Amino acid sequence: MPSATASGADTGGSARARDHDHKQGNQGRTYTAEQEKAVIRIRRCAPTAFYDILALESVKTTCTESDIKKAYRKQSLLTHPDKNGHDKADEAFKMVSRAFGVLGDKEKREQFDRTGGDPDSRFGQAQAQNPFSGFASRAGGGGRPPGFGARGGGMFDEDVSPEEMFARFFGGGGGFGGGGFGGPEFVFNFGGGPGIRVHQFGGGRPRGRPRAGQPQGQQQEQNPLSNLISLLPILLFFVLPMITSLFSFGDSTPATPRMVFDNPIHPFTHARATPNYKVPYFVNPADISKHTDAQLDRLDQTAEVSLVRQLRSQCENEIAYKRRLRENAMGFFFQDDEKMAHANAVKMPSCDRLGTMGIRR
Repeated sequence: MPSATASGADTGGSARARDHDHKQGNQGRTYTAEQEKAVIRIRRCAPTAFYDILALESVKTTCTESDIKKAYRKQSLLTHPDKNGHDKADEAFKMVSRAFGVLGDKEKREQFDRTGGDPDSRFGQAQAQNPFSGFASRAGGGGRPPGFGARGGGMFDEDVSPEEMFARFFGGGGGFGGGGFGGPEFVFNFGGGPGIRVHQFGGGRPRGRPRAGQPQGQQQEQNPLSNLISLLPILLFFVLPMITSLFSFGDSTPATPRMVFDNPIHPFTHARATPNYKVPYFVNPADISKHTDAQLDRLDQTAEVSLVRQLRSQCENEIAYKRRLRENAMGFFFQDDEKMAHANAVKMPSCDRLGTMGIRR
């Protein structure tokens, strides 16, 4: 099979030409036992077993973005065709890149964890049903920082090749390697949450244009003050409400006690019922021993809202599971009638209960 160079293609042209070249570059090259083991393990994985491909299956519910980057770094170095001469290294390398393209993107990872399907497949309907799914692209890529999949450039673009992703990761160009974002990082944490992470791109701090007749030393002395002024909006928007809340005293309602629905479970043995649907729920008697009648009424309303929210969440999971079974039964060319019958027979108790209560899904 002639190479891309022999056929007259420009070696510095498109990503496809470069990808074609490196596929031919591993012929006749050696590889270690560890590299061969990695290729064989990855090729045994299902195409959408992204956590398994990156060897993160055992920690998929707890792994962080840093863990995913480390796993991609390790697996890509083991399977890169320029470093691994195995004849199936190219296929394994593409699977590693595909897995990182999904798990390394926050929105795609959340969709994959929620539905279990490929976010970019033709069956990725969950994302299309999200009314905010197109906001980032309509905003001109402003919904996420550079290097994270905004159309027109970034590590997770749909048209990026495995080689380009590898080069960006290890050689900069908007990726994580070689200095990461290229600037300092500030983290603002409020109320014990994950915090707001602010990155400065492009290396050092920006310099102001010196005014006419002003010495350079005086200009530098004003930089700390200008930096403080630039942070004032953040301080006013976030810190001031926190300080106000610290000094706000008054009658505070007790925390909502834990509850279970339908059947008592020790120590949740005190029975009550929701106000509208009369669904029984049970709480720990010690948790409501000091509640007034008004607080108990509010507790009943809170229990009803919590029940409806819980049923709707479970119903969405049941619908998504049944949809996946039907999609698997449809196939690309022929429908599997046995699998389709099984999918149609799957029960959806939470959805049925919402219907019985007269609540829209």
